[in-house]
Amino acid sequence: MTVASSSLAIDSAERQQDVVDLKERTWLTRHCRGDASAFPALLEAYRRPVYGYLVRSGVAEADRDDIFQSIFLKIHAAAQSYDPTRPLGPWLFTIVANTVRNHFRVQAVPITTVPRDDPLDPLDPPDPNPGPERIAEARETIAWLEEALLALPPAQREVLLLITIVGLRQQDVAYSLNLPLNTVKTHLRRARLALAAGLADRDAPAGGTGGTDD
Repeated sequence: MTVASSSLAIDSAERQQDVVDLKERTWLTRHCRGDASAFPALLEAYRRPVYGYLVRSGVAEADRDDIFQSIFLKIHAAAQSYDPTRPLGPWLFTIVANTVRNHFRVQAVPITTVPRDDPLDPLDPPDPNPGPERIAEARETIAWLEEALLALPPAQREVLLLITIVGLRQQDVAYSLNLPLNTVKTHLRRARLALAAGLADRDAPAGGTGGTDD
Protein backbone atom coordinates (compact mmCIF):
# COMPACT_ATOMS: atom_id res chain seq x y z
CA MET A 1 0.00 0.00 0.00
CA THR A 2 1.38 3.46 -0.92
CA VAL A 3 1.62 6.42 1.44
CA ALA A 4 -1.16 8.14 -0.50
CA SER A 5 -3.52 5.18 -0.28
CA SER A 6 -2.73 4.75 3.43
CA SER A 7 -3.55 8.42 4.05
CA LEU A 8 -6.83 8.05 2.16
CA ALA A 9 -7.74 5.00 4.23
CA ILE A 10 -6.99 6.85 7.46
CA ASP A 11 -8.99 9.90 6.34
CA SER A 12 -11.92 7.68 5.40
CA ALA A 13 -11.86 5.91 8.76
CA GLU A 14 -11.70 9.23 10.61
CA ARG A 15 -14.65 10.61 8.61
CA GLN A 16 -16.65 7.47 9.35
CA GLN A 17 -15.84 7.81 13.07
CA ASP A 18 -16.94 11.45 12.97
CA VAL A 19 -20.30 10.39 11.48
CA VAL A 20 -20.74 7.74 14.21
CA ASP A 21 -19.78 10.27 16.89
CA LEU A 22 -22.29 12.83 15.62
CA LYS A 23 -25.01 10.18 15.53
CA GLU A 24 -24.21 9.15 19.12
CA ARG A 25 -24.60 12.74 20.27
CA THR A 26 -28.27 12.73 19.25
CA TRP A 27 -29.30 9.69 21.29
CA LEU A 28 -29.88 11.32 24.68
CA THR A 29 -31.48 14.40 23.16
CA ARG A 30 -33.90 12.19 21.23
CA HIS A 31 -34.46 10.06 24.34
CA CYS A 32 -35.42 13.16 26.33
CA ARG A 33 -37.89 14.06 23.58
CA GLY A 34 -39.57 10.68 23.87
CA ASP A 35 -37.94 8.81 20.97
CA ALA A 36 -38.35 5.18 22.05
CA SER A 37 -35.56 3.96 19.78
CA ALA A 38 -32.81 6.26 21.06
CA PHE A 39 -31.93 4.76 24.44
CA PRO A 40 -31.89 1.15 23.16
CA ALA A 41 -29.44 2.30 20.46
CA LEU A 42 -27.18 3.82 23.13
CA LEU A 43 -27.45 0.71 25.29
CA GLU A 44 -26.56 -1.59 22.41
CA ALA A 45 -23.55 0.53 21.43
CA TYR A 46 -22.14 0.79 24.94
CA ARG A 47 -23.19 -2.54 26.47
CA ARG A 48 -19.94 -4.30 25.64
CA PRO A 49 -17.43 -1.54 26.57
CA VAL A 50 -19.24 -0.78 29.84
CA TYR A 51 -19.51 -4.43 30.85
CA GLY A 52 -15.92 -5.02 29.79
CA TYR A 53 -14.85 -2.12 32.01
CA LEU A 54 -16.65 -3.70 34.97
CA VAL A 55 -14.89 -7.01 34.33
CA ARG A 56 -11.45 -5.44 33.92
CA SER A 57 -11.96 -3.26 37.00
CA GLY A 58 -12.33 -6.39 39.11
CA VAL A 59 -16.06 -6.10 39.90
CA ALA A 60 -17.24 -9.46 41.21
CA GLU A 61 -19.33 -11.47 38.77
CA ALA A 62 -22.28 -11.53 41.19
CA ASP A 63 -22.37 -7.71 41.26
CA ARG A 64 -21.83 -6.90 37.59
CA ASP A 65 -25.41 -7.06 36.34
CA ASP A 66 -26.70 -4.86 39.19
CA ILE A 67 -23.95 -2.28 38.65
CA PHE A 68 -24.48 -2.40 34.88
CA GLN A 69 -28.20 -1.67 35.34
CA SER A 70 -27.43 1.05 37.88
CA ILE A 71 -25.09 2.76 35.42
CA PHE A 72 -27.69 2.93 32.66
CA LEU A 73 -30.37 4.09 35.09
CA LYS A 74 -28.01 6.92 36.06
CA ILE A 75 -27.42 7.72 32.39
CA HIS A 76 -31.20 7.89 31.89
CA ALA A 77 -31.61 10.10 34.96
CA ALA A 78 -28.80 12.44 33.88
CA ALA A 79 -29.78 12.59 30.21
CA GLN A 80 -30.96 16.21 30.43
CA SER A 81 -27.51 17.31 31.63
CA TYR A 82 -25.67 15.91 28.60
CA ASP A 83 -24.28 18.55 26.25
CA PRO A 84 -24.69 17.21 22.68
CA THR A 85 -21.88 19.47 21.47
CA ARG A 86 -19.46 17.17 23.34
CA PRO A 87 -18.64 13.51 22.55
CA LEU A 88 -20.89 11.03 24.33
CA GLY A 89 -18.26 8.47 25.37
CA PRO A 90 -16.30 10.61 27.85
CA TRP A 91 -19.51 11.88 29.46
CA LEU A 92 -20.91 8.36 29.75
CA PHE A 93 -17.71 6.91 31.19
CA THR A 94 -17.64 9.62 33.85
CA ILE A 95 -20.75 7.91 35.21
CA VAL A 96 -19.26 4.44 34.73
CA ALA A 97 -15.97 5.24 36.50
CA ASN A 98 -17.67 7.04 39.38
CA THR A 99 -20.14 4.17 39.88
CA VAL A 100 -17.33 1.60 40.01
CA ARG A 101 -15.30 3.78 42.40
CA ASN A 102 -18.32 4.16 44.67
CA HIS A 103 -18.96 0.41 44.57
CA PHE A 104 -15.49 -0.39 45.89
CA ARG A 105 -15.35 2.53 48.33
CA VAL A 106 -18.77 2.22 49.98
CA GLN A 107 -19.05 -1.56 50.06
CA ALA A 108 -15.32 -2.23 50.56
CA VAL A 109 -15.65 -5.06 48.04
CA PRO A 110 -12.39 -6.88 47.23
CA ILE A 111 -11.23 -6.83 43.63
CA THR A 112 -11.74 -10.21 42.00
CA THR A 113 -9.86 -12.04 39.30
CA VAL A 114 -11.32 -12.27 35.80
CA PRO A 115 -12.87 -15.64 34.84
CA ARG A 116 -11.28 -17.27 31.83
CA ASP A 117 -14.65 -18.04 30.22
CA ASP A 118 -15.59 -14.36 30.06
CA PRO A 119 -17.26 -13.90 26.63
CA LEU A 120 -16.60 -10.16 26.65
CA ASP A 121 -12.82 -10.55 26.96
CA PRO A 122 -11.41 -7.57 25.01
CA LEU A 123 -7.87 -8.79 25.66
CA ASP A 124 -8.29 -12.04 23.76
CA PRO A 125 -6.03 -12.03 20.71
CA PRO A 126 -7.44 -12.05 17.19
CA ASP A 127 -7.57 -15.42 15.50
CA PRO A 128 -4.87 -15.50 12.79
CA ASN A 129 -5.02 -19.32 12.85
CA PRO A 130 -2.04 -19.84 15.17
CA GLY A 131 -0.85 -23.28 16.22
CA PRO A 132 -1.74 -24.87 19.58
CA GLU A 133 1.51 -23.74 21.22
CA ARG A 134 1.00 -20.12 20.18
CA ILE A 135 -2.59 -20.20 21.41
CA ALA A 136 -1.49 -21.61 24.77
CA GLU A 137 1.25 -18.97 25.05
CA ALA A 138 -1.16 -16.16 24.19
CA ARG A 139 -3.75 -17.29 26.70
CA GLU A 140 -1.07 -17.65 29.37
CA THR A 141 0.08 -14.09 28.71
CA ILE A 142 -3.50 -12.81 28.73
CA ALA A 143 -4.14 -14.48 32.08
CA TRP A 144 -0.98 -12.87 33.46
CA LEU A 145 -1.98 -9.44 32.11
CA GLU A 146 -5.42 -9.70 33.68
CA GLU A 147 -3.89 -10.40 37.07
CA ALA A 148 -1.32 -7.62 36.58
CA LEU A 149 -4.05 -5.12 35.66
CA LEU A 150 -5.85 -5.81 38.92
CA ALA A 151 -2.59 -5.33 40.85
CA LEU A 152 -2.10 -1.79 39.49
CA PRO A 153 -3.03 1.18 41.70
CA PRO A 154 -6.71 2.03 40.99
CA ALA A 155 -5.91 5.41 39.42
CA GLN A 156 -3.44 3.85 36.98
CA ARG A 157 -5.82 0.99 36.16
CA GLU A 158 -8.70 3.39 35.43
CA VAL A 159 -6.61 5.41 32.99
CA LEU A 160 -5.12 2.35 31.29
CA LEU A 161 -8.52 0.69 30.85
CA LEU A 162 -10.21 3.80 29.47
CA ILE A 163 -7.44 4.40 26.95
CA THR A 164 -6.42 0.89 25.87
CA ILE A 165 -9.65 -1.08 26.35
CA VAL A 166 -12.45 1.48 25.96
CA GLY A 167 -10.49 3.48 23.38
CA LEU A 168 -10.91 7.01 24.76
CA ARG A 169 -8.36 9.68 23.92
CA GLN A 170 -6.15 10.96 26.72
CA GLN A 171 -7.91 14.33 26.85
CA ASP A 172 -11.28 12.57 27.03
CA VAL A 173 -10.05 10.42 29.92
CA ALA A 174 -8.95 13.60 31.68
CA TYR A 175 -12.51 14.89 31.26
CA SER A 176 -14.10 11.62 32.40
CA LEU A 177 -11.97 11.30 35.53
CA ASN A 178 -11.77 15.06 36.25
CA LEU A 179 -7.97 14.96 36.16
CA PRO A 180 -5.34 17.24 34.59
CA LEU A 181 -4.14 15.89 31.26
CA ASN A 182 -0.56 15.62 32.56
CA THR A 183 -1.80 13.46 35.44
CA VAL A 184 -3.52 11.15 32.98
CA LYS A 185 -0.30 10.88 30.98
CA THR A 186 1.67 10.12 34.14
CA HIS A 187 -0.76 7.38 35.24
CA LEU A 188 -0.69 5.86 31.76
CA ARG A 189 3.10 5.90 31.57
CA ARG A 190 3.51 4.36 35.03
CA ALA A 191 0.92 1.68 34.33
CA ARG A 192 2.60 0.70 31.07
CA LEU A 193 6.05 0.69 32.67
CA ALA A 194 4.79 -1.49 35.53
CA LEU A 195 3.23 -3.99 33.12
CA ALA A 196 6.34 -4.02 30.92
CA ALA A 197 8.64 -4.57 33.90
CA GLY A 198 6.41 -7.32 35.26
CA LEU A 199 6.28 -9.03 31.89
CA ALA A 200 10.07 -8.84 31.56
CA ASP A 201 10.49 -10.41 35.01
CA ARG A 202 7.97 -13.11 34.12
CA ASP A 203 9.81 -14.00 30.91
CA ALA A 204 13.30 -13.85 32.43
CA PRO A 205 15.12 -17.21 32.58
CA ALA A 206 14.78 -18.93 35.94
CA GLY A 207 17.85 -18.33 38.13
CA GLY A 208 19.03 -15.30 36.13
CA THR A 209 22.33 -15.11 34.29
CA GLY A 210 24.75 -15.03 37.22
CA GLY A 211 27.17 -17.81 38.06
CA THR A 212 28.96 -20.41 35.92
CA ASP A 213 29.13 -24.17 35.95
CA ASP A 214 32.54 -25.68 36.72
